[in-house]
Amino acid sequence: MLKSFLFKTLSGRALPVAAAALLLLPHPGAAEDRDARLEAARAYVEVTLQDMDIDELVRGMYRPLLQQIRAQGQSVSAEQEAEIEALYLEHLRAPMADIMHGQDTVMADMLSLAEIEALLAFYSTDEGRRVMMVLPQMMEAQMPMIMGMVEERMEIILPELRRILEQ
Repeated sequence: MLKSFLFKTLSGRALPVAAAALLLLPHPGAAEDRDARLEAARAYVEVTLQDMDIDELVRGMYRPLLQQIRAQGQSVSAEQEAEIEALYLEHLRAPMADIMHGQDTVMADMLSLAEIEALLAFYSTDEGRRVMMVLPQMMEAQMPMIMGMVEERMEIILPELRRILEQ
């Protein structure tokens, strides 16, 4: 009824805008679909976080930095490294766990139910659980490359960024 009213009363440029607005209206099952995606995403988070070592994930955030510091010739004692680890764990453990536990809503908003169910099925296998267990080490192994790439590219990006923002 609303659709026929809009088509009868709107003309010219307003018609395409009104038609686009109708496409953006949620369909009646949208809330139920999201609820199903959210439920599946929560199950996924529960399964994947069982085997994830959040502390190791946090350690993977400072170890590459220490490698870079050492590569520049500065020494870092075992005591200093222990203090750095304690600092990172104190300030990043809980927020990282919160982020990891909160990924269910992000998944429900970005993935289809079929995609979430496929991820859940994979991570419920021995292979999927193994991937989740080594994920922190994989991220740590790539971090020096990422940091180096960013540092190298910032020499090019920052002057251009300043130029763009000063226009």
